[in-house]
Amino acid sequence: MRLSRLWWMVVLFSCAGASQAQTYPDRPLRLIVPFGAGGNSDFAARQIGKSLGDVLGQTVVVENRGGAGGVLGVKEMLGYPADGYTLLLGTVGTQIVNTLLYKHLPYDPDKQLAPVGLATNTPSVLVVRSSLAVRTLDELIAYARARPGVLNYGAAGTLHLGMETLKASYGLDIVKVPYKGSGESVTAVAGGQIDVLMDSSQVVGPQVAAGKLRALAVMSDQPLASVPGVPTTAQLGLPDLKAGNWTALYVAAGTPAAIQETLSRALQKVVASAELKARLADYGTQLYKGSPEEYRAFIAADKAKVRRLVEIAGLQAQ
Repeated sequence: MRLSRLWWMVVLFSCAGASQAQTYPDRPLRLIVPFGAGGNSDFAARQIGKSLGDVLGQTVVVENRGGAGGVLGVKEMLGYPADGYTLLLGTVGTQIVNTLLYKHLPYDPDKQLAPVGLATNTPSVLVVRSSLAVRTLDELIAYARARPGVLNYGAAGTLHLGMETLKASYGLDIVKVPYKGSGESVTAVAGGQIDVLMDSSQVVGPQVAAGKLRALAVMSDQPLASVPGVPTTAQLGLPDLKAGNWTALYVAAGTPAAIQETLSRALQKVVASAELKARLADYGTQLYKGSPEEYRAFIAADKAKVRRLVEIAGLQAQ
């Protein structure tokens, strides 16, 4: 009798799950960005979220939950039901860097989050306040070497990894000043409150165009149309000195497989859009095409690369 009752309960729950998947989504979705407004992750989330909503036929509401290098936002996202209605815009910071820099990270990205797929990639641009007497990367290195501890740089989330790698590579003493998000840090450097910043061209480009910031290098092997004329680190003879930020969408582990598949198919349509690709290129952001399976291969390789950068920078888990 008990076995019969248990069997019927399993059948009922299975039917309920199948019914939920068939009607999904039947209400707006939430996309949590674990960083403040105005940064590259926020920009990517709003562009991807709008297009994803168009494909799914529902509104995708972007919510910024910045703080602690993305930790607070991830924790909040994991507090919602695993039903596919709350997504996370994860980054190299939330998925890899935090696992290397926090001894007691309050979430496990590999066990608690399921990838929907890759979304964007954005190389960083190294800039300085326009009043600083340097015009090239070589001049910045020489200036910092001659004045240890005098210069400072803005760090939003885990974007400081690129700056720490630069510092370690050349033995520079440039002081880190933390910010909750890129919007705050770019305002600070444009206002002369800090000296150096490494962030996306979408964040720094308008201030470069306005003459408030001076761009020294694109931290990539490919130039960016969004900051014309700025040399890449590869062009400067530093091909290994790269920095940037990728994003991917996630749901909570345990989300029904059929819902995960619906989201993945929708995201693949979004990242295949030529119109969105052209629009993002204007801001120095590239679309990534990657299924959940391709994501897993990608992140395995990226973990090894980031781990090496952390070692070069001499960063320790705290």
